[in-house]
Parts: sequence; structure tokens; C-alpha cells
Amino acid sequence: MNKRLLILSSVGIASIACATAAVSRVGVESNAEASPVSVSNAAPPGRTEATAVPVLVELFTSEGCSSCPSADNVLAALERTQSVAGARIVPLALHVDYWDGIGWPDPFSSADATQRQRNYAPLGSGSYTPQAVIDGRSEMIGSRKGLVEQAIGEAAKRPHGTIGVDVAARANAAAPVAVTLKIGALPSGAALDAEVLVALTQNAVRVAVLRGENAGKTLEHTAVTRQLIVAGKAPAGGGELKASFDLPKGVAAKELRIVAFVQERASRKVLGTATRDVEAP
Repeated sequence: MNKRLLILSSVGIASIACATAAVSRVGVESNAEASPVSVSNAAPPGRTEATAVPVLVELFTSEGCSSCPSADNVLAALERTQSVAGARIVPLALHVDYWDGIGWPDPFSSADATQRQRNYAPLGSGSYTPQAVIDGRSEMIGSRKGLVEQAIGEAAKRPHGTIGVDVAARANAAAPVAVTLKIGALPSGAALDAEVLVALTQNAVRVAVLRGENAGKTLEHTAVTRQLIVAGKAPAGGGELKASFDLPKGVAAKELRIVAFVQERASRKVLGTATRDVEAP
């Protein structure tokens, strides 16, 4: 079983079936029962050529779904190996909340992640886990590595804008993360509704799941979205925006990354992506 299709109503889950085949500020507080553990020795992203085009790979996943760990592993492998020529793979794992009432509450889930996934419904396959969305333009089952790599390669051939990400020096370990974004000119034909979004992600985390479909397993995640905000409207000719994040409770700055991207609000197309560590390793 490699795809879990969910038909959602406006008030929640209408029904669940198995098949083989927006954004406001998001804050994720860990479920104390789950006791997530940061993985401090996580492998850094693989090297890419200087001309590689950053491509955003979103994975909608859940610890409550038995089909998701394989997709989580694919996302981690894509980041680690950077296996698509010409592309700089930038992962963004978003944990949805519609599995939370079916045996196990995912400590990283949020209603905003679920809504973000719903916004991709026009791509054609509805909301299911694990679902990978590539540069906001195409979707597929997240565990199908070959299809994901193919879509990444196609995305890297399209025109992209550039984003510079600067992180200010922090006065102390508890200080917020202040980010300055330098937006380059957008690709020709970019929609006027393009926005700049910024995510704070946790590099790697390990969770022992006690109940539900993955009961008894220890799951490892990469690029877990801890916060996601809209920094502002994307300046068509380029410009500067700022964002700020509080550190998640119990997470050190060295475990975090910034992922910034420009996305058209209506079409959901991603026009440019950038990423950097909050603090140098």
C-alpha cells in the first residue's frame, strides 16, 4: 500500500480509502507523549554544481500513516545525495493533521499544513499521504523516487528567480532568528499575486511511535517544518523583505534551516527557492 487517499469535507475527514496507485503563521509544538529527539549527527545536504537550480520538494506526510516512512526516507535521500543533475533539491516536510485522530497524534502536525495541501487540489489527485509536490506544479506519491526525480529534473529546466538569505548574528541562544531576504527579479510572465514565504525547518528528528499504524517503529524525519510564514508580496523587479522566528522549544539553532521561496498565490507555481543554515555547523 503506497498511497493513502483521503476525501476531505470542509469539517474534516469524510471517508478514508486505500489505493495502490494559505498560509498563515504555523507554529508546531511537540507532543510530549511522542518525545521527539533531535538527530545531531544528521548528514549534511549533498554537494551540487554552482549553477544548479534550487527546486522545492514538499512532502505531505504523517506519523500516523504506514505508507509515509518510505516517503520520508526518499526525501532524506534526495537531500543527502542531490541525485538530479542541474537541480539543488530543497526539501520541505509538512505534517498534516487529518491522521491525528486515527491512533497517533503526530507531534509536528498542523491544520495549516493540511490547508496548504488542500490548496494543491487543482493539481488533480486530491489530498493523500504521502504526497510530494514539486515546485508547486506537479504532484505524485512521495515514495516513488524515480517519478519525484523526473519531476525535479523537469522543474530545474524552467526559469527561476533568485533569492538571497541572510541570517543576523544572534545575541544569545534564546534570541529570535532574524532573516533578511533579497529577492531578485522574477521570471518573465510571473503573476502579480506572487508572495515570498519563509519556513523554519528542523534538519533531522527521531520519534518513537507508540500507537497507530506505525506503532513500535522509530521514525526519522528530515526538513520538518516548524514554522511557515508569508513575509510579504514579492517585488516584481526585486527588493528586500524581512522575517523573524522564535526558536522551537528545546531545539538549538544549529539544528535549523531557513527555506525561502516565491510562490504565485493562485496558480501555486514556485518561482524561486533558497535555503541556508540558521547557524553554521
